[in-house]
Amino acid sequence: MAGNPAAIMDPFTSAERVRAQPRQPPLGDTFGWDLDGDNNRRPRRQRDYSSASDDDDKPYRATAWRLLQQDTRDTQRSAFAASTQANHRTHFAAYLGFCEYFHQQPFPATPHLLSCYAQFLSRTLNSPASISHYLSSVKLLHHLQGFHDLHLKHFELQQTLKGLKRNLQHRPRVPHPVTPEFLFQAHLSLDHSKPKDATIWAILLVGFFAYFRKSNLVPPTARAFKPDHHLCRRDILVAPEGLLIRTSWSKTIQANEREVLTPVLAIPGSPLCPVAAYRRMLHIVPASPDSPAFLLPSTPRRPCRPVTSSILEKAFAQLVASAGRPPGFHTLHDLRRGGYTLAFEAGVPRELRQRHGDWRSDADLFYLQPSMAQRLRLPAAMRTLILQRTT
Repeated sequence: MAGNPAAIMDPFTSAERVRAQPRQPPLGDTFGWDLDGDNNRRPRRQRDYSSASDDDDKPYRATAWRLLQQDTRDTQRSAFAASTQANHRTHFAAYLGFCEYFHQQPFPATPHLLSCYAQFLSRTLNSPASISHYLSSVKLLHHLQGFHDLHLKHFELQQTLKGLKRNLQHRPRVPHPVTPEFLFQAHLSLDHSKPKDATIWAILLVGFFAYFRKSNLVPPTARAFKPDHHLCRRDILVAPEGLLIRTSWSKTIQANEREVLTPVLAIPGSPLCPVAAYRRMLHIVPASPDSPAFLLPSTPRRPCRPVTSSILEKAFAQLVASAGRPPGFHTLHDLRRGGYTLAFEAGVPRELRQRHGDWRSDADLFYLQPSMAQRLRLPAAMRTLILQRTT
């Protein structure tokens, strides 16, 4: 196995690739069953594996079994998003390539092998968190191959990770939430009569006031646009008072389990009014309700196309440079941070901020970047109370 890493690069693709590895029955005997109202188990409607009688020959049953196995692999593969699968493939290749280069048996991995692998990764990765992600993928790969006893809490591996954290001295990038002042500077840098500038401006304001992630606003590529994932014109209800934006897919909504309605109010007379910006874009770049929400009009050289991640990132980087900020000072995710921070400064309760951004955990607390003036409120309150009690 150490000499042929390609044989197990994608554990879901083919059973023949991992036939030599011991495997457990996938998810037990309840996999693929639902409970009806009478608490009776019934199979989901997928393929018809049981249309033949008991007298059918064995080849048919063998074919039906292969189809069932393929459906099972497809279902297991769908447990991860496409982007997550791509990351896993990268991590799998790194681990298997490491084992092949040093002639080490990849399965089952020993704590010493994992410790050496972590040390090896530190030569190119300066973030302890990134190294931990690679190790987690090794654990996943072992589970996929039927080795369920691997854990990452062994003393030797933990000592290695603690030492790497101390030696690497890595400080993560400090985020800089987008501020209304920056947005005003960006507004002055754009020509709002041009379709592209009007569209970019509408995206930025919707992202800021709705706390949207980049993946909610635009697709990664034009071909990757999915009407059930990315915003369409029909998903944004426009009224003079504001916008009502419907989303049924996001980082925290992966299985169409719910729908989120996000309100955004107009700011009459302000250059930062999201409703005015969106209505201006609709006038300059009209489209059907089923079209992507944010489009670039057709030109003599290319047809009408959606704004993609790369187009938006390049335009945003130019606005950051125009405002006198260094490269990388702001990212598109800082729009979400900026809107959240502005609501915090306005005294909006955390429950409403969390609901508006559809956070499913306490991760929203990491978005707060209180200014020194805000932080001084705490010692000032303590000082006032001390004076009241001692004078």
